[in-house]
Amino acid sequence: MEHVSAGRDGPAQEAVDGVAAALATVGNWMFSPATRRKIMASSGLELSLGDYTLLAPVSLHAPVRLSVLAELMEVDKSTLSPSAKRLEARGFIARRPDPDDARAQLVSVTRAGKLAISKLWKARAAAVAALLSGWEAADVEQLAVSLAALSDAIKKAR
Repeated sequence: MEHVSAGRDGPAQEAVDGVAAALATVGNWMFSPATRRKIMASSGLELSLGDYTLLAPVSLHAPVRLSVLAELMEVDKSTLSPSAKRLEARGFIARRPDPDDARAQLVSVTRAGKLAISKLWKARAAAVAALLSGWEAADVEQLAVSLAALSDAIKKAR
């Protein structure tokens, strides 16, 4: 695979610009309220957008304080509290005291929460599959390989 320098003129820069524009479109689609509502409806779960938006990062970062999630999500902690209460009431997350600070609590995803996440990810995959339905299998496989490489680069850049 040829390495691309983002500062270089010519076709490589045009390709990088095209990737950046395509990723913006993909990101806007993935995180739009309409897409998230469609995924939630497909999953069979009845979650608010706020609940859906909180459950995924809890599953990625647990055990975690809501204040830490608020920083990661760039929102005020107070906006997460109602969703956290609803998710806890449904048995999707659990709170426990933070061993480093008894005044604070850590949230984690429960077994029921993991099942809910699994249903959401299956519904998300089905939504993506619908977009790719007219594609050749080899093209989908190449996209998967390329996106995995991009994902790895993002993780390394953090």
